[in-house]
Amino acid sequence: MLVNSLEYLYQTLRYAEPGSLYSTDKLSFMIDSNLNDARSFLVSLIEEGLSKSGGNKRATELAFKILLLLGIVRSNVEDLLMAATLLDKLKDDATVDLKIELEILLKEGMQADSLHDKTILKKI
Repeated sequence: MLVNSLEYLYQTLRYAEPGSLYSTDKLSFMIDSNLNDARSFLVSLIEEGLSKSGGNKRATELAFKILLLLGIVRSNVEDLLMAATLLDKLKDDATVDLKIELEILLKEGMQADSLHDKTILKKI
């Protein structure tokens, strides 16, 4: 049941627009607090998967993917750094395929660079 719930959340976040959960209004602060709790849960799943007991391999992989997508959808550097830190702790024999999530991150970065370049050109 946990894996099915994580799969559903993963699919939902995968198709969300980058930055779509970023805002500064009062409701967004409440949502952000709940998402921080979700991040803590995901981190605990990942750490369990990285421990000697191993945990559920698919749940660990989905937790990595969701954590990275949360960072993208929330425009939250802390989420992205947390995912990178946990990835660094992966054992040599463990792998997590983050190709899709990294392509989304790269695409977002390229769009931000393009927007930044256009803003500079307007100023000139």
